[in-house]
Amino acid sequence: MHKLDRTRIAEPVCLAGFDHRSHTWADLKPEEKQQIRESLEQMQDVRCAYCESRVYADGHIEHFRRKRQNHFPHLTFVWSNLFLSCGSLEHCGHYKDRPSAPAYNPDQLIKPDQHEPDHYFYFFSSGEIRIRGGISEDDSRRASETIRVFNLDCGSLNAARRRALRFYEERQPDILEVLMQFDEITRQEFIAEEIEATRLEPYWTVIRHYFEKIH
Repeated sequence: MHKLDRTRIAEPVCLAGFDHRSHTWADLKPEEKQQIRESLEQMQDVRCAYCESRVYADGHIEHFRRKRQNHFPHLTFVWSNLFLSCGSLEHCGHYKDRPSAPAYNPDQLIKPDQHEPDHYFYFFSSGEIRIRGGISEDDSRRASETIRVFNLDCGSLNAARRRALRFYEERQPDILEVLMQFDEITRQEFIAEEIEATRLEPYWTVIRHYFEKIH
């Protein structure tokens, strides 16, 4: 998970034509849902808002706060409540709102266009996600609840993040050792360039944290 900037993408114009008091999500035409999806793809660089995997055709438009009548129906067509999530049933959006899911309070979750995930999480080279030390008790609780609700520490995600980093390491297996031989300025410039070069890659945060640990 990394910070998303919703302000760089215009709100899909089709949303203005719908009101939760007289419409349901099913009333959206396929081309209108596609318009929303394309806007979310631009905002998220075609990656899941939560796990950062590449979102293909099986991804779905996700309501951060559930649109059901006993939840937040008034947010059904609100742009700020919409993300693109991967299609996995094991984690992220589908997992969060599965029928058997325990209750949760969305106000206690990290919302990636509102909060800075880096403040809460650190990814190890193993692909594992951990709560950062030194943050407040409230922030730690928010991080823990986000990991639980989206199942961000599941084995398949850890393995996928590790594979993404391994692919990178295999191209330059001794990159960290080489970098430690550079002078400070050259090393920082190289790291900044590598982080920027991989910015659109799936699981970018684990790659970024891999390099940032030698800052």
